[in-house]
Amino acid sequence: MILKEFSKFIKRFDDKIPADLLLSKWLKIKLLKKPETLTDKVINKEICFFFNTESNFHFKGKSKTGNNLIESLYNFAQSYEQQKFNRWIHNLKASDFNNIKR
Repeated sequence: MILKEFSKFIKRFDDKIPADLLLSKWLKIKLLKKPETLTDKVINKEICFFFNTESNFHFKGKSKTGNNLIESLYNFAQSYEQQKFNRWIHNLKASDFNNIKR
C-alpha cells in the first residue's frame, strides 16, 4: 500500500530526477502534513525526520518497523533507478557508440 502510493508519486515526475531525491521529497511532504489516509498515519507513526548541525534533514525510524519501512522505500527507489537504466540500455543501438569522441 505504501509502495504503491510512492510509485504513483514517482511516476508524476521526469525520469531525470533521481528516485531517492523524490523519496525524500515524498516523505517530507507526508511528515509535514496532518495524516489523513492510512498511509499517512503509518508513515507519521513509524518515521520521523530531523535536522543535523549542518541543517540537512535525515529520516529515522521510530522503531525497528520504521527502519524496515525506510529501507524498503529506499530499495524500491533504487530498483526504480535500475529499471530506468535498463530501459535506457535496451533502447541503445550499436551505432550509438560510433559517435563517442575519444
